[in-house]
Amino acid sequence: MIGAARNLRRYLARTGSRTATTDAIRSKISYLDLRGSGLSILERLVLEEAILRHDPQKRCWAIVGTHDPTYNTRLRRISSEDFNSEQRRQSEVKGTCAIVLGIGGKPSELVNMPLAKNDSVLMIKRFSGGGTVVVDHSSLFTSFIGREDALPHVMPYPREIMSWSADAIFVPTFRKLSDMVSDGGATKVTPTLVADSKSGLTNLGGRSIEHDGGPFDAVPEFTLRDNDYVLGERKVAGNAQAITNVGWIHHTSFLWDYDENNMKYLTLPPKRPEYRGDRSHDDFLVKLSDYYSGLPGGGKHEFFAALKEATGETFEVENAVLDDVLEFVDIDLGGIQTWYGGKCRTRVLDWKDVLPQKNV
Repeated sequence: MIGAARNLRRYLARTGSRTATTDAIRSKISYLDLRGSGLSILERLVLEEAILRHDPQKRCWAIVGTHDPTYNTRLRRISSEDFNSEQRRQSEVKGTCAIVLGIGGKPSELVNMPLAKNDSVLMIKRFSGGGTVVVDHSSLFTSFIGREDALPHVMPYPREIMSWSADAIFVPTFRKLSDMVSDGGATKVTPTLVADSKSGLTNLGGRSIEHDGGPFDAVPEFTLRDNDYVLGERKVAGNAQAITNVGWIHHTSFLWDYDENNMKYLTLPPKRPEYRGDRSHDDFLVKLSDYYSGLPGGGKHEFFAALKEATGETFEVENAVLDDVLEFVDIDLGGIQTWYGGKCRTRVLDWKDVLPQKNV
């Protein structure tokens, strides 16, 4: 029976019947909501890699949540090899943000090192590729883990994975959010046009949006542009992928809100999409809260609700709990601390490893 279902999926994928694939056989997905779990972003990344590589059932996963950027609850003190004294202190208090780099990211090129070091900002190198992001308490995290047997029509390459995630998950999610706003669900709103002096574009800056319940079309369309998720001309999330022989992960940090000062920790990346040009981070990014914070539940609740609903239109959703994940990590990997200290690729960066010794 399993083999027949797999063959049907492959046949439909070969014939280009993506909709038919979804309609004929909806694969199961384990939906793990980590809001309120107490996990830090570091701990989330450590567990995501464990799930991707070592889930004994090889399930597809949707993992969502909000996380403290620095304060760990499952990983007790990080080893001295990873932290200097100031970074260890930061891990034991609630810091304002963390810098997360892709596995191949070079801090000297992507991070304003003097400023970040002066402010003792926690830097993490994750197990996936992609660019560099600043995350904080308001970042909204989503991750999708796919397996070839369940999603044979999604080729295991970054662009193909992003196209699938946009079409199947995020475009429907943002359409639902925009419908809530246009239906009068938002209580705020006077669209504010902002002229971008660097790009010559005139965009909805969204810094002050209000809605009186009448017709409203000010929310820009959500699209996949180059390798970015954008609202109109502005990027709304950072994303990355890791692809292995047992599956792939596509994780995204959506910008609900952020402190503009934290973006000063990032340099203008040497490689950037043409549509960005030389726009600064503040001119290039947009906050979801600019458009959706007026919704009755504050916007974040609606975002995650819309995401789960969209996921349920593609998959058969099965709710999962954190304890189940921690159980197999304990049994198969010796626990989260042992996994982090061993083969896990996610690492906290120490300044002595990223700066010349005389500057540390």
